[in-house]
Amino acid sequence: MDSDIKEYHRLRLYMLIGAALSVVAVVMFSYAASLVTARTTYDAAFEVKKTMLKENVDNTIAYLDLCADNYVKQHPDAAADDTEQAVAAVARDKIYSETHVDGTYMWVQKVLDYSGGDNYAVRLIHPNLSDTEGEYLSTDTLNPAGIKAYEEELKGVKENGSVYLVYDFKKLNSDEITRKVTYSCLYKRFDWIVCMGVNVDDLEHYQRDAMQNMILPQAVIVITSALIWLTLLFMMFRIYNKTRGRIFEKKNRELSDKLYHDTVSGADSRVRGQDILEESFARFREGAPAPLLLMLDVDYFKQFNDNYGHALGDKVLNAFVDAVKKKAGDDDAVIRWGGDEFIAVFYNVPKEDQPALGDSILKSIRNIQLPELGGKQITASMGFTYFNSSDNSVKDALDRADEAVYAAKENGRNNWKIR
Repeated sequence: MDSDIKEYHRLRLYMLIGAALSVVAVVMFSYAASLVTARTTYDAAFEVKKTMLKENVDNTIAYLDLCADNYVKQHPDAAADDTEQAVAAVARDKIYSETHVDGTYMWVQKVLDYSGGDNYAVRLIHPNLSDTEGEYLSTDTLNPAGIKAYEEELKGVKENGSVYLVYDFKKLNSDEITRKVTYSCLYKRFDWIVCMGVNVDDLEHYQRDAMQNMILPQAVIVITSALIWLTLLFMMFRIYNKTRGRIFEKKNRELSDKLYHDTVSGADSRVRGQDILEESFARFREGAPAPLLLMLDVDYFKQFNDNYGHALGDKVLNAFVDAVKKKAGDDDAVIRWGGDEFIAVFYNVPKEDQPALGDSILKSIRNIQLPELGGKQITASMGFTYFNSSDNSVKDALDRADEAVYAAKENGRNNWKIR
């Protein structure tokens, strides 16, 4: 029983650990899923911003080119420099007047030498560095991240006409250095590089928003998982307890059968018999009719064991009990008291019917047929008695029955006596 209890507690501990680990796994999975979702949202926003940068720059170049064409039409004799200055004025007004909620802005630099180096370009328009407009630029300049951003930009527009770059630069109207993604496109008509950029950390709110939006689904998933696990645990505990209960009940029945039933003869055990006799005596003392008690032995039983072996001796005992039970009622009992000694308790047998019952039992025993015995007859010596008012205990009645058995044996066996 202790081992079963330990097994029960061990299983319960394993199940609780499994539930805890599962909930932790669900939490980690949910968190990982939220990170993936947030990152996917961020990447999608990043791609949208890149597309926006390209469209704005390309549209601005198309607009400036249209302005240049209109200026040439209106001033057919104007020099190329005059046209460029006029378009630069339009570009400056447009770039400085535009505002973007995400901190993006546009700037322009004019390439003087496509081979790069010092003074390869001049900063033409830059709303974030307006006091440096007109300064010369160098492809050897390192940005705060130690990258030659101008060199990469020049190389990209020379090879492809445009390029995306990611580098560190200060925010608009701020000295804070942050990571920026830019789109730069060469406006070949004036050798301008028109650029537009957005700070990467300005996109991080998409990731934060996505994470916050996952809090409620995460909580629902975790709570649901916990409830499912608790339900499963409850069901498993119930099933386990019922199973263990059935097992315990079965074991108890088996133990009870072993304790109360004699497996060799098929009779009730002595332990059970004592309970039956005590209960019967108690009811008798309370006014119930006295049961008829029968004590009986198998005549010369030792010879069966000695001559035929104990296995056949057990068969004799089993057949002997069956013969007595044939004459007993459903409420009556046949008890193995010890060895080849038995006690039978018969209820509702008046004294005038006792002789007929005794003879009937003897006949039933004599009629036992076991092929192994080769026709040898089985007989019994029996002693009857009833409880009487002078009995102080069951023992008093059993002593009389035992005396009657002894008298039957003295009278040649294969008979009964009553006391």
